[in-house]
Amino acid sequence: MPVLVRLEDLRTALAEDPDRLAEELLPEGSFARAKYEQGIAYVDRPHRPEDADREELERWGLTPEQWSEQMEVALVALRHDLKLDAIREGIGRV
Repeated sequence: MPVLVRLEDLRTALAEDPDRLAEELLPEGSFARAKYEQGIAYVDRPHRPEDADREELERWGLTPEQWSEQMEVALVALRHDLKLDAIREGIGRV
């Protein structure tokens, strides 16, 4: 059974504590965490259920709908953390 992160739960947690790294909310061994760790080039792409990568579905035991949501989770988490890093480093306005 795949480890899934609900997009709604991620957004709620980040709204409650915007200074928290989203990475902390992605369980080790989850597809969302694996994609997050691969970086923006791997998650900033079409991720509708019909865009699902068949190999990833099989490897991770996901349905196309789960794949789509986990890709969105990884993208939201990565964007949040990149923005948070930029603010913390003083790189300018985000």
